[in-house]
Amino acid sequence: MVAATPRTAGTDVKGPIVAKTTQQPPEFADTAPYTVDYVHDCPAPVEAAFEVFKDNRGGTRWLGWFVTAVTPTSDPEHGVGSTRTVTFLYGLGSLEERFVAWEENRLWSFTATSFRPRFFSSFMERVTFEAVDETRCRIHYRAGIDFTALGRPFARPAIAFLNRAIVPTLERMSALAVEQLR
Repeated sequence: MVAATPRTAGTDVKGPIVAKTTQQPPEFADTAPYTVDYVHDCPAPVEAAFEVFKDNRGGTRWLGWFVTAVTPTSDPEHGVGSTRTVTFLYGLGSLEERFVAWEENRLWSFTATSFRPRFFSSFMERVTFEAVDETRCRIHYRAGIDFTALGRPFARPAIAFLNRAIVPTLERMSALAVEQLR
């Protein structure tokens, strides 16, 4: 395992709307005050699905209309300690992430280090991959979330949105994994 060296991200915005978040271990996805949980059967081998997850810049192809850029901010770009910035709605929001667990073709997990706007005090995503057979895999997505005082009034709609958004997100990811096999 090689430690990643952070680079300065061009999308970093300082100021009162940026919330440094409490970094969390992957287990936070099981103990957080709010969670999003979804199991998806992918019609592609586990290696193909994991490759789609690894492709930082390609994330805009499957993460959803609201994600406008995914920028690696470390060298190397992958593995425990690597970092990236996810930009929402052309810069209206951003999420700085640091990967805290990474097992090729098995586990992909990050913790948020900051989130703009200041809605989340902790945000963790953990994705596990399990081969069903040579042509299919099962993906278990789990997010653990806590909200700032400013974000608490939006907790219910935010969790409802994330629960709805994860289904088509993983469907788009699956379609891309299948397409890349051709």
